[in-house]
Amino acid sequence: MRRALLALLLCWAALAPALAQPAAARPAWGQLTPQQREALAPLAGDWESFDADRKRKWLEIAARYPSLPPESQHKLHERMREFARLSPEQKRDARDNFKKLYELPAEERQARVQQFQELTPEQKRALAEQAQQGKKAAEPPPRRGNPPAQ
Repeated sequence: MRRALLALLLCWAALAPALAQPAAARPAWGQLTPQQREALAPLAGDWESFDADRKRKWLEIAARYPSLPPESQHKLHERMREFARLSPEQKRDARDNFKKLYELPAEERQARVQQFQELTPEQKRALAEQAQQGKKAAEPPPRRGNPPAQ
């Protein structure tokens, strides 16, 4: 009886950390396969901060990664590195823009992507700056000091 109880306690002690780990933290980076880690390498530093849904979406991309031609794999890694360098606000904006784009009909979405791809790097930078300026104009000015008396 004591052995069974001891075995049960040891099993519980071994499983307790995994059970206590929130679902959003799974899978942890160390739980990914070597192929998944290779595909998602640029995101390694941010992986633990992703929620479960975001991890699932990245894992779907990782599943397609081996079938991509080498130049597409390289391009995907470049984009992941760019994404990893964004601030949390910029990441949110990128996700919002991506979501809005995919709510469009396929033909319109493809036309917009094609238009963007045809822009020169300078035009793309100007467009990004314009978007930032528009966003700053829409934000209320930061509060300084005490609020005015009413």
